[in-house]
Amino acid sequence: MARKTKEDSQKTRDAILDGAERVFLAKGIANATMAEIADAAGVSRGAVYGHYDNKLQVCQAMIDRAFALDALRFPAQRGSACDTLLAAGCYYLAQFLEPGSPQRVSQILYLKCEQIEENRSVLRRREMADRLTMHYTRRQLRRAIAQGELPATLDVGLSAEYLVYLFTGLYELLENGPATLPRCERILRGALEGLSHAASLRAPIPHGGGSTTTPGSA
Repeated sequence: MARKTKEDSQKTRDAILDGAERVFLAKGIANATMAEIADAAGVSRGAVYGHYDNKLQVCQAMIDRAFALDALRFPAQRGSACDTLLAAGCYYLAQFLEPGSPQRVSQILYLKCEQIEENRSVLRRREMADRLTMHYTRRQLRRAIAQGELPATLDVGLSAEYLVYLFTGLYELLENGPATLPRCERILRGALEGLSHAASLRAPIPHGGGSTTTPGSA
């Protein structure tokens, strides 16, 4: 009997988180209420409060579930670092359009999470994901430099910021539907190709025989 009770409790939590995804997508986090989440989940308000104290706890649990499923899984590394970055970017652009919990939570984090103090705990989760993405991008850029794919004078930190913030902006373009995916992929490919030629993303080679460094690469 205890096993059945535990399974029933998990089913209720999943229903609550499924309902929360629908409500947050439709109304944003700030405008959503626990009552609306309960209605969307098909459970009583008491059932929701039996598992979560407030909607932000619901949101945190929703994010945890999505991240555990897929949201921060980078594709396998390829021989070319630039190809690896392109593959990773295309993977997450496609995932954004793939129906499922990771897609819905990504849309909530980047399009429906208002920049207000109430949402600070959720915004920190998005910032954590962005930091992991930034770290991954820097690592691949350093590998591209070591393999001769990109110039040694590339400013790794600045270039990573350029790629990550450009990529984040592509989510808004994808709101127009799957037909925009090829355009997004071309934009990303063009940005990566441009790293070899953009003077504004390079740092001067040190004089006096010192070793070459990449500012912002720490």
